[in-house]
Amino acid sequence: VAGRLLEQLDFAYQHHDAVHRELAKEIQSGRLFRLLCKLNMILERPDRHNNDANAWSETGDRYLLKLYRDYVFHQCADDETPVVDFGGIVQSLNKLDVGTNEKITLMSRDEQTILIVTYADLKACAERSFGELLQDGNYTQQRGMNAGYIEHTQFTALD
Repeated sequence: VAGRLLEQLDFAYQHHDAVHRELAKEIQSGRLFRLLCKLNMILERPDRHNNDANAWSETGDRYLLKLYRDYVFHQCADDETPVVDFGGIVQSLNKLDVGTNEKITLMSRDEQTILIVTYADLKACAERSFGELLQDGNYTQQRGMNAGYIEHTQFTALD
């Protein structure tokens, strides 16, 4: 009986470890998904600056975030072929989410502007820009989309 009991206990611990690993993956995915959603809501919004998406993205904190997006998703090798590195993307997004003090070099597409910033700086820019987006209270949160039904909730900014 003792041998069988230890076998079952070992199985239970293995199952616990597997469930714990899967939970960690889901938490990781959720964090990165929220971060990507925020970045995409911030960048190139035509409704924020007289219907000119570039004017909104080319100013202040949003410009750094636009350069960061290019750094992460639009890298090219020396021969101008696109770099496809999912591991590098996840690693960079994790550093942004945490706000590490590691420095990165951001360059504009025309190569006329080069900035050295930390992930902590970029995280602060993202938080400020997202806060600006929500600040005036003029936005709608959509919850649930079943069979064409969209439930809208209006929010107002708190002073």
